[in-house]
Amino acid sequence: MKYLLQQTRLQHLIQHRNGYLLLASGSILLNVLLVILVFSMMGRERIVLVPPEIQKPFWVTSSKVSPEYLTEMVIFLNSLNFNVTPSNAQQQHTVLLRYVDPVYYSSVKTKLIEMEDKLKKDHGSLSFQTAHVKVDTNQLIAEVTGDLHYSIGDIQLPPQRVVFKWGFYYSQGRLRIITFPEIKQHA
Repeated sequence: MKYLLQQTRLQHLIQHRNGYLLLASGSILLNVLLVILVFSMMGRERIVLVPPEIQKPFWVTSSKVSPEYLTEMVIFLNSLNFNVTPSNAQQQHTVLLRYVDPVYYSSVKTKLIEMEDKLKKDHGSLSFQTAHVKVDTNQLIAEVTGDLHYSIGDIQLPPQRVVFKWGFYYSQGRLRIITFPEIKQHA
């Protein structure tokens, strides 16, 4: 009788062990499938950003940006840099510096301070009217063509047609400015 009771308990314990073993194996299999799914989805996510003013819908991924996003950002950044007066230049440039790559921060800040000093000395103001934007999302370059208006006091100088070539670096969902020199146009 003891033997039969012992056998019954042993069978019962083996059934429970097998049930838990099956449950643990299923859990491990599901975890492996989830890891595979997560790795296959990496890099596919798109982050939706909302700039100060939206003209067109756009998207960004972990490694690329849409042409519309690059266009919107370069127009916004160009406005921060070239629509300035002595009273708002520091504020505009402070916002612009948030988008500058840390490697180039000090050189860009120096350039902006020189511009602010010149505006204050001349009692001048700058305004830029964008005419055309050409972007290359593979190289993260944008060329902005437009008319730059400069005023000294009450005197309005004739507008100049200029082209600025903005270079960017994109990392961790952030677009960072590397450079924005003026391109000399061939007449």
